[in-house]
Amino acid sequence: MKKIFLFSLLSAFLMTINATAQKMLQEVIVDYVVFRPNNMVNKVLAKNKPIKVSLPKGTKTAFYRVTVYQNDKVNTSDTFYKSLRVINPDTLSKERFDFTPYLAEPNGAVGVEVYFFADKSAASRFDSGKEAEACQKIDSTKSAVGVLSTSCAGEELYVGIKKKGKGPLVTVKVEIVALADVAEDPINDRYPFSIQNELSGEVSYEVSGDRTNWQAFFLPSKKKAEFKLADNQVYMRVSTLDKASEEYKIDSGKNYRLYWNKDTNKVDLGEIPAKK
Repeated sequence: MKKIFLFSLLSAFLMTINATAQKMLQEVIVDYVVFRPNNMVNKVLAKNKPIKVSLPKGTKTAFYRVTVYQNDKVNTSDTFYKSLRVINPDTLSKERFDFTPYLAEPNGAVGVEVYFFADKSAASRFDSGKEAEACQKIDSTKSAVGVLSTSCAGEELYVGIKKKGKGPLVTVKVEIVALADVAEDPINDRYPFSIQNELSGEVSYEVSGDRTNWQAFFLPSKKKAEFKLADNQVYMRVSTLDKASEEYKIDSGKNYRLYWNKDTNKVDLGEIPAKK
């Protein structure tokens, strides 16, 4: 995970978002538990161990989505993160936020039990077939979505899956997305830049240091966010529910603005010239 540190700066025209106010949304895992025929080879080589999840530093809450598919009909293109990245983090954090619209459509014929463990020892007992206390459990489901219990809080999490009954073999897609406060690293963070929102509405955008692992941020209208990253290169893109925009290369030490480009009829990113 790329560490991000925001700092405040006074501005005569814009309110700057400081470190305590800024939150990021990050896809932590998309993993698959595949149930195979119960033969001797699979018992040894293909045992489904609990999935280890390392949550980002500063995680305040995390969201899960579990979906059961037929082994040959797994939806790998749609992700939970893509749906959540355009939602205001303050909205996601509300106690009664309805995650039902973000359920994925299952096609598996049998349900599963899902166990979340907050410590390695409990996950090991589960793996050995012993009684283990879960910090959260879903008794029987083909498709589930929601917020992880506060009792599952910590830097590590383990997810165990049990298939219900002796029905057809299935693949279980497990997704975890974390909502975290930005982590401060004044020693290593060295790549400064700023983005200000000149649009009349809020904007969801993503930042990455490797163009593979993206972190989503949310910038209200007429506000400005300032970054320092522990990276040698930085990319940004504006995100929507359906897709993300083209990727923009961000230069260290420069200031940028989000605006409506009348020529292309879309949100665009432009550099703010340095004052002479």
